[in-house]
Amino acid sequence: MFVKTTRRRRGDKTYEYLSLAESVREGAKTRHRTLLRLGEVTELRRSGRLDRIVAALAKHLEAEEAERVDVSALESDGAPAAGGVACAAALWQRLGLDGWFAAAGAERDADRFADAVFAMAANRLAAPCSKRRLFEWAQADAVMPEGWQAPSPWQYYRALDAVADLKEGTEEFLFARLCDLTSMDLRFVCYDLTSTYLEGTTAPSERFESKRFGYSRDHRGDRPQVVIGLLCTGDGIPIAHHVFAGNTSDASTLAGVLADLAERFAAGRICVVADRGLISAGNVAAVAEAGCDHVLATRLHRDKACQEALETIDDTTEWADAAGLRRRAAEATLADGTRAVIVESDARTRRDTKRTAEPLARTETALLALEERVRAGRLTDPAKTGRAAQRIIGPSGVARLFDLDIGPGRFVYHYDPDAHAYEKLLAGRYVLTTSLTTDQASTQRVAAAYRQLADVEARFRTLKDFLRLRPIRHWTEQRVRGHIAVCVYAAVIETLITRDLQTAGIADPDVGGQHLTAARALRELDRIREVRLHADHKPVTLTTRRSALQTAILAATRTPTRHWDKARTG
Repeated sequence: MFVKTTRRRRGDKTYEYLSLAESVREGAKTRHRTLLRLGEVTELRRSGRLDRIVAALAKHLEAEEAERVDVSALESDGAPAAGGVACAAALWQRLGLDGWFAAAGAERDADRFADAVFAMAANRLAAPCSKRRLFEWAQADAVMPEGWQAPSPWQYYRALDAVADLKEGTEEFLFARLCDLTSMDLRFVCYDLTSTYLEGTTAPSERFESKRFGYSRDHRGDRPQVVIGLLCTGDGIPIAHHVFAGNTSDASTLAGVLADLAERFAAGRICVVADRGLISAGNVAAVAEAGCDHVLATRLHRDKACQEALETIDDTTEWADAAGLRRRAAEATLADGTRAVIVESDARTRRDTKRTAEPLARTETALLALEERVRAGRLTDPAKTGRAAQRIIGPSGVARLFDLDIGPGRFVYHYDPDAHAYEKLLAGRYVLTTSLTTDQASTQRVAAAYRQLADVEARFRTLKDFLRLRPIRHWTEQRVRGHIAVCVYAAVIETLITRDLQTAGIADPDVGGQHLTAARALRELDRIREVRLHADHKPVTLTTRRSALQTAILAATRTPTRHWDKARTG
């Protein structure tokens, strides 16, 4: 049985008639038998009879069949990104942060507080933008989790203030959850600092006391800044952060951070791993007073411990390969009983040799030219000669290798033999001092612990480049601290995504021998779109098909996709 269309031409017009017909066989032939004449199409549409016939028949269809739509009537309302936010939401819920911020919002009677915090963190991972642009992104460019309600633009700003107030409690909650969810390496805690600059006025402000000019790691000495200290586990998972005034010296932060660590995180006796910029006369004692062990890198120059350790090297030194690090390490015991570990690598030796040889050659060429000017009598004043020499060796990076003899009409330079001998000894090497005994940590383990600082540096790169922590345009201290906290929580999620991808063994399809990064994975997931259509005034939603790589990422991060496999109406 079928609907038969019959056309009749009358004058210059063609009319279409619909009838219900069936095919019947008469002998060897098949013919159509009309069961019911429905009428002329134009008149059926005008009178509404055609719609009523279709609707009456549709009532008797199965539910799934009843949802069929007329393809020619489809209209698109957009296709926002679905995958990246869904992955972020899965990790957010796994960490329990949805419940934590929902409870905090209820206590503060802050409507949609939890929704605002999640949107800010997810936006950092998916498509970082300003808080003003965030309102538009969450409404139109991304598919937010089920039950999420859009905050107003001002609710986002007020949420930042509350996030700053909740920083310590949130970190303690996250630490407890991470201990439950992961086998965190709590024997070693790595600490390092960075800085980030602030846009807007450079004038001091009573509402932003931490905004100060200082040494900028972003090479933006023209902007005020804040200093950020980050504590990570030996696995590279951020567990706490601190915000200091922009002119704070690195070494002055360690004691307070360790006291806070001991007070808030009951993790037993841990070992603090830190770089050479954090060493001061009192810092080693501060580590011990906090009940912690330490692995600290010494300064390379003008440091007695470093020089003393390097001078113990001779033909009898026993070097142990640091597994997986392409480095060798050796033990030394200093005169005061301090245990030192010397680490060297062939790659570092080549790098250091090149770094010294090239500026040394340039500097010597310039000093020879200056010597010729003085010998020719074109420069006789010792003060002017000294200033000319300083302009050459000051920025050279190798001034320590030269001795200068300057007098009236005299300029002579020569190499400092002791400095050259030390530079040769130092090439390719650095020295660590530690309170750990050989029973607590082998030579190789001490070297590996220091290399874990690279994970903190990776988190800083994540914060600044991937999550776009900078530039910061908020003008109150509370909101800057809230913005930094949101970025750190997003960095925790990024770290866990990285762990999930590595555990699942998902390789980067474009880079041989390398695991897929969280940044690449989230870009891949953002290509999954939720297509929103309308057909006959009925909303229809369907999700684009996933590639094999997208499917693997979603499985590794345990992102639910149960609603994505079929088109949805209503």
